[in-house]
Amino acid sequence: MSERIVFLFRFLLLVFFLIAENRNSYGQEVDLVRLAYTKTELKSDQIGMAVSPDGKTIAFVYEDQTIKIFDVVSGKFAKRFKGPYSSLFDVYLTSTGRIALLKDNEVQLWDWKKEQVIEKFTLSNDATKAAFSGVNNYLAVGQKEGVTAILDLTSGKLIREITIKKHHVGAVALHPNGKDIVIGVIAALNFSPQSLTLFDIATGSEKAKSIEEGYFSMVAFNESGDELMAAGLNGTALKSLFMTLNGANLKLKRKYASETSFTTSKVPWGGLIRSNRLFATSMSQSFNVNDTQSGTLLFTTKSDKFKSPPFIKMGIGSFNVFPLQGKSDKVLLNATKNNINQIYDAQSNSIIGYFFSDSNDDFAIVSRDGRIEGTGEALSKLFWTSRNSTKRTSLESTFDKGFSPRLLSQILTENASEQVAFEVDDVMGKIPVLSLKSVNGILPSAGVSTFESAQKNTGIEVEVKQNLSEVKEIRLYQNSKLVKVLANQDQAKVHFDAVLSTSFGEENFFYVTATSKSGIEAEKVKFTITYKGATNEKPNLYLITIGINQYKNPKYNLNYAQADADAVEKSIKGSSASLFKEVVSYSIRNDKAIKSNILKTFEEVRKRSLEQDVLFVYYAGHGVMSEGSQKAREFFIIPFDVTQLYGKDDVLFEKAISAEEIKGYAQNINAQKQVFVLDACQSAGALESVAARGAMEEKAIAQMARSTGTFWITASGSNQFATEFEKLGHGVFTYALLEGVKGQADANGDRKLTVRELSTYIENKVPELSEQFKGLSQFPSAYSFGNDFPIVIYK
Repeated sequence: MSERIVFLFRFLLLVFFLIAENRNSYGQEVDLVRLAYTKTELKSDQIGMAVSPDGKTIAFVYEDQTIKIFDVVSGKFAKRFKGPYSSLFDVYLTSTGRIALLKDNEVQLWDWKKEQVIEKFTLSNDATKAAFSGVNNYLAVGQKEGVTAILDLTSGKLIREITIKKHHVGAVALHPNGKDIVIGVIAALNFSPQSLTLFDIATGSEKAKSIEEGYFSMVAFNESGDELMAAGLNGTALKSLFMTLNGANLKLKRKYASETSFTTSKVPWGGLIRSNRLFATSMSQSFNVNDTQSGTLLFTTKSDKFKSPPFIKMGIGSFNVFPLQGKSDKVLLNATKNNINQIYDAQSNSIIGYFFSDSNDDFAIVSRDGRIEGTGEALSKLFWTSRNSTKRTSLESTFDKGFSPRLLSQILTENASEQVAFEVDDVMGKIPVLSLKSVNGILPSAGVSTFESAQKNTGIEVEVKQNLSEVKEIRLYQNSKLVKVLANQDQAKVHFDAVLSTSFGEENFFYVTATSKSGIEAEKVKFTITYKGATNEKPNLYLITIGINQYKNPKYNLNYAQADADAVEKSIKGSSASLFKEVVSYSIRNDKAIKSNILKTFEEVRKRSLEQDVLFVYYAGHGVMSEGSQKAREFFIIPFDVTQLYGKDDVLFEKAISAEEIKGYAQNINAQKQVFVLDACQSAGALESVAARGAMEEKAIAQMARSTGTFWITASGSNQFATEFEKLGHGVFTYALLEGVKGQADANGDRKLTVRELSTYIENKVPELSEQFKGLSQFPSAYSFGNDFPIVIYK
C-alpha cells in the first residue's frame, strides 16, 4: 500500500471517528458560560462578524442576507440593509465605511453608508483562506489551485495574483509594512508537507522560504512584523505544529511542544497577535490564548466540538478574532459560529462580555458581572442557566438590577480585573417559583394554560411554590402592560382582579412574575384568557402634547419645543382619526405647563380611559436627573416654573414630574396601548454634567418602560443633546417623527403605521439627519416592552 493511500486511510478514519464522537454536540440550544438562547426563536443565524481596524464599527452578517453595522462610540446600530449574497465565506470591514463580503468565488465591495455595491471581483477559484490589513486596506484571498488574489479595498482594484501551482492555499498573512505577504499551501495531489513562502506584493517575486514544512492552517505577524507565528499539523504523525519564525526571512526562532493528535485540537485556525499574545480560534471551535514567547496556553474556552480540518475546508469563515479599540488587549471573537459573540480581556485573562444580535432589531450586550443592555425581545430570548440545576430565567429578569446603557463602551474602558463575576449558580436557588392555581375558580389542566371567559371582570389566583421569603412584590401583566402590583406578600397564595378587553383581539395574554431580594425575577408564568363578551366598539385615542419654549428662567428657553408639540398634535390627530372613535386631545404649552396642570390631565385620562383605548404622550422641553442628595436619583421632566435644574433636588421633587409619578399613571391608566415620546433636552449650561447624567437618565427611562410594559421613544441619550435646526423648523428628532407619521415609517407598505415601525424609523433617520445638518450624529433611544399596535391607518 502506497504512503499516500496509508495517509488518506488514517485521515478519513480519524475524521469518521471525530464526527461520530461529536454528532450529538449540536443541540437546539447554544450554551456559553451560563448564557444561552433557543435557536428556534432566532430570526436568522449569524454567519459572519468583523470589526473595523479602528475599532469603531462592527459588522454582523446573517443567513437571511441581512447586514447590520454597530457604532461602538454611540452604542447603537447605525445601519441595517440587505446584501445579495447566497453564501458567505468571510467578511471584512474597513475604517472608511466599506465592507467586503467574500463568497466562494466572489468578493463584493460595499459602501455600507450608502448601501451600494462599489465593485465585484470574480476569483479564479473558490476561496480557502483570507487575510485583511487595515494599514492599507488590502484583502488577500487564498484559493484552490494555489492562487492568492490581493485586492485594494480603497481603490476597488486587483493589485496582484500570486500562484503556487498544484497546491491549495491553507494559510495567508499580510505583513504590517503593507509590502509583503506570507502564503502557506497544501499539496493538492499528494498531501505532502509544504514550506511557507514570503512574497513581495509589488512584484510578486519570492523573498524567502521556510525550512520547516507542514500542513499550515494559520500564520500571523506580530504588530511590528519582525516575527511570524505559524501553526498546523506536521507531516508524519498528525501532531500539531506550532512555531515562531523570523518575519523577514522565515528562519526558525522558536518551536513549541506538540499535541499528540488533533482530536481535541487547539491548533490555531486563524488569529491575531497583540502584546506578545496570540488570540486564536481553533479546529475544535475553541478560542485560545498563547504566550508568543513560550507557546504556553494561557486561556481556552475548552470547546469539544470539531470543525473540518484544512484538508477539507481551509477557510476561516466566521470563526474570527478582531481587536477592539484598535490595538487594545480586548478582542471580539466568534469561535462557535452562532449569534453570541464573546469579548476577551487579556489583563484579566477572561471572557468579560457577550454580544448577541439577530437580523432584526434585536441585540443584547452582557458583562461578566451581570450587567445587561439590549432590546426587550433580545433579553427575553436569552436566558441565564445554572450548572447546578435545570432552572433558567431570561435576561430580562435581571433588568432592574443590571440594565446599563452604553454597556459596550463601559466594558471596553473599565478595569475588568476589578469586576466580581456574576455567579448565577449562587442566586438561582433563591429565585421565587410561581404557579398558576386558577382563573375564575377553574383549575388549569396539565400542560394547558388557556381559558375562556364571558366575564369582563376576572379573578386570577397564583401561588408562590418556592422561596416565599425572597419575594419583594408580585406583578401581573396583561398584553405586556403592567396592571397590578402586590407588594410585601407573606402569603403563598395571592389573588388578582383583572379586567378583560379586546385591545389586541379576543385573546388576553397574561403573565405573572415576582421580584426577589437577589435582584433576579422569577420565571414568568404565562397564560391566555379568551374574552367572549367582547364588542366591536372603536377605541379612543387620548393625545397629550406638552411643549415649552419659554421657561420662567429664560436661560432654559428653547426655540422649537412649542412648534414641535403643535406639529405632533396636528399630525397625529389628522392621521389617526379613522382608526379611533374619538381623538381626545390635551394641549399644554409654555406657562400652562406646570406640574399641577400636567398631573390633572393624567388624572382625567385615568378616569375616562378604557382598556381598549390608546394613550399617546408627547413632551418637548428639558429633562434632568436629580443629584440624589436627599432621595434616590430620579429622572424628571421639567415644567415651566422650575428655575434651577441642578443642585436643588427639593425644587425638582416639588415642582418637576418624576419618572416614578409617570410610572404610577402608566400603570393605573386603563388604556393598555401606551406610548411616551420625549424630546427632552439637557440645558446647554450644564454641558459638563451631561455625560455623567445621561446614562442614568437612559437607565431610568428604560426601567420605567420595562416595568410598565409601555413604549418610550427618547430624543437623546448619554452625552448627547437633543438638537434643534433652524433649516428644519423643528428639532431633528421631532422632524423625523413627523416624517415617519406622514408615511415614511411604513416599512412594509401595508398602509398601517405601528409604534415599533415609527420608533425604528426614528432611530435610523435621526443619526442621518443630524450628521447631514450638523456633522455629528445624534442617536435616539427606543424602549419597547409592550405589544406593538397601530397608531395610523393610511387611506
